[in-house]
Amino acid sequence: MPRTGALLPLSREHHTSLVMARAARKAADDNDPVACLAAIARIEAHWHNLLAAHFEQEEQLIQLALETLDRESVARILAEHAELRALASGHCALEPTERLRRFADLVAAHVRYEERVFFPQLQLHPCIASKATSHSINHPER
Repeated sequence: MPRTGALLPLSREHHTSLVMARAARKAADDNDPVACLAAIARIEAHWHNLLAAHFEQEEQLIQLALETLDRESVARILAEHAELRALASGHCALEPTERLRRFADLVAAHVRYEERVFFPQLQLHPCIASKATSHSINHPER
């Protein structure tokens, strides 16, 4: 199902996160401590530059459409957001290679699930499919 409305920019941002995940996996597989720390620094910058706002927007959409969404899907998305926040924001106790592997695996699974299962559910909600919601989520009134 092609993305529309508020989901279109979020879907496009998934590509950037998948590229980041692939680079994280490569750094972990190479097992070079300097490369691992550099990959972690890029992930933390990605968190601040994109992912934090991306998750906030998705969670706002979830609240908007909560009554029409599958509860298990919502629980999964929110749990994965919480784990990805910890992995990407610098608050992670895992050693660098394990942190990178977990980040790579979880991003890939999370994006796949959102695109194949969760976004189609969200897109059925009339407010989310509209262009107006996309603008209001990305540019809230202050």
